[in-house]
Amino acid sequence: MLAELTPELLALTALAGLAAGLLDSIVGGGGLILTPAMLNLHPGLSILQTIGTQRTSSMFGTSVAAWNYLSRIPVERRIVVPACIGALVASAIGVQFAKRLDPELLKWTVLAICAVLAVYTAFRKDFGLVESRRYPLEKEALVATGVGMACGFYNGLIGPGTGTIMVFAFVSVLGLDFLKSSGVSKAANVAADVSSWTVLAIGGFVVWVLAVPLILGNMLGSWIGSHLAIRKGQRFVRYVFLGVVTALIGKLAFDLLRG
Repeated sequence: MLAELTPELLALTALAGLAAGLLDSIVGGGGLILTPAMLNLHPGLSILQTIGTQRTSSMFGTSVAAWNYLSRIPVERRIVVPACIGALVASAIGVQFAKRLDPELLKWTVLAICAVLAVYTAFRKDFGLVESRRYPLEKEALVATGVGMACGFYNGLIGPGTGTIMVFAFVSVLGLDFLKSSGVSKAANVAADVSSWTVLAIGGFVVWVLAVPLILGNMLGSWIGSHLAIRKGQRFVRYVFLGVVTALIGKLAFDLLRG
């Protein structure tokens, strides 16, 4: 049961969406802000309603970020399109596996992944700052499909931190720089979200009266964040990436120790 939706409460909801979109558009991790905000602002929502409503706004916001990146940072279609298709298909598969796995095991898995990302990025000072393609042109589409499928499967299976892990994957596997990787990641993330969002929307788990202010806030935040990242450059994105991964590690460790 939703509490009375006052103008102040709707404004705070939009503000939470803006903050999440700002962070998400740079390196992902918007859920670190939006999930606790939604649970505090709207405690009457079920977990599925929270996820469905948030995902509605993130799809719109991430689409804005993807457009900004891909219209300003040249990334070949042979990378973007296969990555999106792979993520779209594999995310739907991941959702089915998620229903059968122990959620505590999933949390430990995410914690381990985030720890590896943080250590690797911290010690590789040049990581993502300079583009260094690792495959010949004729193989890049196949590799991009594989990366998209792996990250899409993770999105459907676990969810939190998908955007951050996508950025890392496209930098480390394909050899893109942080800005190009962010652009491809945003496009692939939208594709991955479509599968799970469709299921939730059909099931009636999207609360549209909350989704609308979230969408508006998220789109504005994504527009600001993506422009900021493009203007500030690779080093800025790297620092934000490290900050988000560290925050993910802290949150997951806290949840596991508390439980």
